[in-house]
Amino acid sequence: MKNNFRFLDFNALLLEYYKELNINNDELLVLLMANHLIEEGEITLTNELFEIKLNMSFADIDNAFNSLLTKKYITFETINDEFCASLKNIKNLLFDLYKKDILNIDSFGNKNEKNDVRKELISSFEHYFERELTSSEIDYVYKWLENGIKQEMILDALKDSYNLNQLSLKNIDSIIAKKLKEEESE
Repeated sequence: MKNNFRFLDFNALLLEYYKELNINNDELLVLLMANHLIEEGEITLTNELFEIKLNMSFADIDNAFNSLLTKKYITFETINDEFCASLKNIKNLLFDLYKKDILNIDSFGNKNEKNDVRKELISSFEHYFERELTSSEIDYVYKWLENGIKQEMILDALKDSYNLNQLSLKNIDSIIAKKLKEEESE
């Protein structure tokens, strides 16, 4: 795992993705401190040590720590006959999220281009639907992009659905699935 983070800042990635990992503020603070302590060579992480280092009550530290253990973001392993705290699981998850974001950015060229594609798509959908899309509808459209569906295919499916007088996301999804099957069989 250390190789994955050789050039990456664990703390920065944690701050970037903690919401996606369902980490609350107390858990975030405990993870940041745990990483700091581990990097400083501390292998025994206790609530008492966190209470000295953090401006949190013992009960809040205990709740955060137990939650992180339950989520398996902090684990313990035996290294050289010593029981040591480990952040390997959370680091692997953060690295995977980072890789996914990098791959998404690369597939669009850059973030600005990705945002432009999203805006154009939403604008087209709102034009055909003759209303603003709800946040869940927008997420639905974004999922197509995240799954690698090209903007042109999504727009073609939108137009097909409109021309068939069956305008719905479910119908557009079916049209996209049909077009993907056709491409596979070619």
